Amino acid sequence: MSGRRSYVRPLDGTDRITARVEAEELLIEAEKVVRSTDPYLAGHFPEVTLYPAIFLLDGIRQAAGAELHRSSALAAHLGPGSPGEDWLELGTLTSARVLRPMLEGDELRLLIRVSAGRPGVLRAALDCRRGDGTQVAKMTVELVRGGTS
Repeated sequence: MSGRRSYVRPLDGTDRITARVEAEELLIEAEKVVRSTDPYLAGHFPEVTLYPAIFLLDGIRQAAGAELHRSSALAAHLGPGSPGEDWLELGTLTSARVLRPMLEGDELRLLIRVSAGRPGVLRAALDCRRGDGTQVAKMTVELVRGGTS
């Protein structure tokens, strides 16, 4: 064995991401359309395409990692890492509530507020809504720097 690891291509947790920094928070808006053609959903529920809430967690992780470069203060709060190393891992799931099912065709809007938590940890709060404004989920999770081995 050569010591190289191989990984399966991750789920696309978002289709589009925009972000900005306000005060000491990174504010992220991401979109995800629930599609039955997503290979991760095939056979999840045979009669209906239902988006699993666990996928929202990976959407938070991916979006925060992709946009972390916008806030040098939050990147520094995570502690030392290689330049450009913004791979984040899920830490503690502080809270999670799914209020409504996320079905095929739903255009989900993920509003994520990332702030400094305890040392070496970021706090990400999600408010997930359908395109019509109906809240479908809310979660708070801790993120830590990943990719070290």
